[in-house]
Amino acid sequence: MISTFATLVLSLIATSAVSALVVPRATAPQGWNTAALEQYDTYHCRYLALQCQNQHNTQFFSDCCHPLAAGESASVLPAQCQMPSGVSCSNGVLVSTGGSDDGCDDGPSSTPPASTPTSSASSTTVNYTPASTTSTSPTPVNVAPTPTTTPTPTYSSTSNVVSTTAPSTGATDSSLNYGGFATYFYQNGNAGACGTVHSDYDYICAMDQSRYGNSGNASPLCGQQVQITNENNGNTIVVTIADDCPTCANENSIDLSVGAFEALDSLSVGDLPIKWKFL
Repeated sequence: MISTFATLVLSLIATSAVSALVVPRATAPQGWNTAALEQYDTYHCRYLALQCQNQHNTQFFSDCCHPLAAGESASVLPAQCQMPSGVSCSNGVLVSTGGSDDGCDDGPSSTPPASTPTSSASSTTVNYTPASTTSTSPTPVNVAPTPTTTPTPTYSSTSNVVSTTAPSTGATDSSLNYGGFATYFYQNGNAGACGTVHSDYDYICAMDQSRYGNSGNASPLCGQQVQITNENNGNTIVVTIADDCPTCANENSIDLSVGAFEALDSLSVGDLPIKWKFL
């Protein structure tokens, strides 16, 4: 299986520099090798069900989190790579086939587990609760308006908030990226794709996977700063890239830590239109 994964990873990397589509991606990104790889919506759904975004740099990720070859069944994967009990996929979306429900995907409008909110972005269609939080049944992913208790953010005297006023009109900045949306995710003590662990109130972000590259490796973007402006109210922040977002709306969308999102707008907004640039 390892040699098969290596071949598939190379195919996946070749598609990584293309635009992603709407959340959740029911259609493969442009450039997805449909002749060599399984259907994208099947892979995407299994990736979320197994909580692969929380398994970077682990043997579990190597064993379970890469796409299969076209025509290959998930039954060939090890037992820990199988879909959690009571969960299946329908058109690329997780659905519950039994058991109690909770958050399965990280859309901004759904509710996180009471004790363990987790990370990485995606819209939620149907919720479920995995049997356990082991690698065979990972904790549900980044779904959360307000948690039961919200820690009071503590910021340094040198704030990352650049501006809280609407930007002035004028010539278009050619370095700006438009058409994306900001969402937010909980850290839950997990290392991001860049291999670093952060609190919910660190100003960090996850870039769309088409920009980030292979989520199993640290990207050249890791540690780079991004200036993001809320197009609704002009609030602007600077964040540091620390993770990838396999289910962002498109290549110009960015998933933010809770603290960074709150600097732009209330969590109750869920998602908001942004413009941004690398610094």
